[in-house]
Amino acid sequence: MIESYLTFIHNHLIVCLAVFVTVIPLFLIFYRKANIDPSFNLLLIYLISKLIIDLIMFHYATQRTNNLIYYNLSVPLRYALLSGMFYYKIESVVYKRGIIYSIIGFLIFSIWDVFHVNPDIKDLHNHSMVAYATTVECLLMLFWILVYFYEIIRMLKIPNLLTFPFFWVCSGLLLYYSSFIFIAPILHYSDKWENPLSIGFLDLVPYIFETLCLLFFSIGVWIFSTRYYAKQ
Repeated sequence: MIESYLTFIHNHLIVCLAVFVTVIPLFLIFYRKANIDPSFNLLLIYLISKLIIDLIMFHYATQRTNNLIYYNLSVPLRYALLSGMFYYKIESVVYKRGIIYSIIGFLIFSIWDVFHVNPDIKDLHNHSMVAYATTVECLLMLFWILVYFYEIIRMLKIPNLLTFPFFWVCSGLLLYYSSFIFIAPILHYSDKWENPLSIGFLDLVPYIFETLCLLFFSIGVWIFSTRYYAKQ
């Protein structure tokens, strides 16, 4: 078992980095006690769920077993937790309601997408990745990120963005989703368990930017201060 893990890591180092680097911001949230902030608490829950799902997918991948069902389950969960962070940061009541409605709507859409691409839902061996949900998630997340940036620029409440923890979180998400949106539409065809479409280096792009995103999370959490948070 250990040998198969090590072989997989050696052959798919960039993919595995996006899994194991998750531990860094996860540890720092506990160390810096950043979870007293509701947004960072949701980030903590997201990182824990991400690590668990990633490790399950990692295990099944080493056993040459279809693991795409776990990715499909992670998509609405990821969107709910990450967009939920902006519910506590965006001040507009209209946008706050929009986030709640979008989470509910996206959950329904994701369920439809899973059944749409998998008519025989019990056939886990031939289970396919969602066709549209990932792209819609990218568009929605980019929208909430830009709304948040618009608010902080318009209100001028933050004297130095580089010392503001959530700015780094948003920057990481912006970097990740702005790159992912160009790859997401073809993942349904390239990440099939049987006869996948080869897209070469592009297949690694999401994992590279996911790792960078996690490092940005780590910077944001590292500069988090409970004393500074108490003043907000």
